[in-house]
Amino acid sequence: MNNYSPRIGDYGVIKTGGFFAKLIRIGTTSRWNHAFIYIGNYMGVDSIVEANPTGVTISPVSKYPSIAWNMHEELSTEQREGIAFYARRAVGRPYNFGIIFILALRALGFRLFPTKVIQWLGKHDGYICSELVAECYEKVGAPVAPNSDLCNPGDLAERLIWQ
Repeated sequence: MNNYSPRIGDYGVIKTGGFFAKLIRIGTTSRWNHAFIYIGNYMGVDSIVEANPTGVTISPVSKYPSIAWNMHEELSTEQREGIAFYARRAVGRPYNFGIIFILALRALGFRLFPTKVIQWLGKHDGYICSELVAECYEKVGAPVAPNSDLCNPGDLAERLIWQ
């Protein structure tokens, strides 16, 4: 995981500590709880765009010591640059607590909300980390999930296994 040099547009998944990270892992039955997009050099630092509870931000990639990258994704240079463009464009958007609530209910077996409500929340209330990744890939014609609004870090990590 640490020997790979990511390319612009790659996404990474990680396992972090903390109470909410553990809830995400339990709720999604995955060992992964966070995802982000590598955007390359930003202000002299190798950087990622990530959605976290404070909103969508740019962070140094060195923030996370052990990253599983989607190193085998076949993307054109235009697609990679497009993914990074859409990720940077999302910076400043809020975190999507509504989707987290719906994902938690779905993990408990409740399917109360129709797809249209989920899609509306996904487009109007910010992002969760994996939704940001899935939407940026979808926008360049390289979908990584059947439904970007309900994509979770475990879905993205599972995709890494089959590459």
